Amino acid sequence: MATADDTAQRVADAEEHQKIYKGIMRASAHVGVPFGLGLAMFFTQLVLANGIGVALASFVVVFALVWWVAKTFFMH
Repeated sequence: MATADDTAQRVADAEEHQKIYKGIMRASAHVGVPFGLGLAMFFTQLVLANGIGVALASFVVVFALVWWVAKTFFMH
């Protein structure tokens, strides 16, 4: 049978899990998604034989744009 101490501990655990979850989601939105899309554009440019310079420039532009969109519209 659950006691008051167990209930308090479960509430504290739930709050800690929610804090960790929000941190992981924030990190993935700030770094993971822009990096993944930038990397996809980088390799797309390489496959299209546009050269390493264009590929790097595409990576930087896409990373910056996606980071700005995520920061502006999806972070509360």
